[in-house]
Amino acid sequence: MTAGRATTLTLAFFVLVSSGCRHENPKPVPKEFEFGARRVQLIVPEGWEALDQGREKRFRKGEFEIVLQVLTGSAPPPPPDLNALIDWGLATLDAGVGHDQGREVKSRRLVTVDGREAVDIETWSRLDHANPQRIFLVNDDGDLLTLQTVRMAFADTLAAFDAIRDSLRFVSVRR
Repeated sequence: MTAGRATTLTLAFFVLVSSGCRHENPKPVPKEFEFGARRVQLIVPEGWEALDQGREKRFRKGEFEIVLQVLTGSAPPPPPDLNALIDWGLATLDAGVGHDQGREVKSRRLVTVDGREAVDIETWSRLDHANPQRIFLVNDDGDLLTLQTVRMAFADTLAAFDAIRDSLRFVSVRR
């Protein structure tokens, strides 16, 4: 056997072995969450833990936190107009922490999620345009599903927020 042929056979052997040993990352499996009769599915980002606290679903990684909840029943029904619904949702979220957090809307982007109107909002401090936060509001037949960062949103939190938002799907509503 010549050296060239031995090298070719050795190379072919390694190509076959390495192709059989290749490990593909498994596709993340969506997790289902219930809000009474409403069920949604989403993918929990790698490294984040999901805590089901009944009316609130919390996603945590160390000190970082993202909250998913449905605003309904605890406040007057939201208005049908999307802009008024957004204002109502922001006011309800502020009331939930007991005070106006002094934030203003930096940007709003209208989107659709499973045929439902939604808006992706970026806020910041009214005073110094610091302390960025993200809020995602989905109008689900008059109820408002909210996804929001808690405290300041850093790069890791923003990436997880985007991953949760992008994977969000409505499974069903039993009425």
